[in-house]
Amino acid sequence: MPLTEVTVALGTSAGSMLTAALVGVVMAIITSYGIRHHQAVFAWMKITRAKDDEARDLEEVCQYLRDLSAELCGLAQKPCRAADADRLLRLSNMIKGSIGQTEAISTELRTVVERIEVYLNTLIQEQSSRPTLAEHDALMRRAMKQEYARIELEHAIGAAQQKIRCLRRT
Repeated sequence: MPLTEVTVALGTSAGSMLTAALVGVVMAIITSYGIRHHQAVFAWMKITRAKDDEARDLEEVCQYLRDLSAELCGLAQKPCRAADADRLLRLSNMIKGSIGQTEAISTELRTVVERIEVYLNTLIQEQSSRPTLAEHDALMRRAMKQEYARIELEHAIGAAQQKIRCLRRT
């Protein structure tokens, strides 16, 4: 084999090796950029899914608070008996169950539940006979305490709803 053929063969072999090495490096760079891009997309999707789940939980709680507020409007400015508060007790239990699911507003929900318990403790018990003047006076005081507890509960509901609105904006 003449010397020129050997040099051409070595040059062609070295050129194709260099080309293969360059193509390999370019492919490695493109692959690493692709992996980084997919990692960023998956991280964004995870954050978006978490926000969607939180928004769904907040919507449930917001509906419970709306129902509770509507129920309280029906009980406003009149003495309520224990029989009138069955729905309040049910809504209180639903809100208690939601406290663990919605960490962002758990403090506000705990306050609402505490205020519901205070309100339920002011309910007037059934009486079989006509009350005396002293009993009537005591019933009136209890009714005023009940109305104050209802107003405080409305304020707690409003604070929780405001917090939910703020969380939805972010």
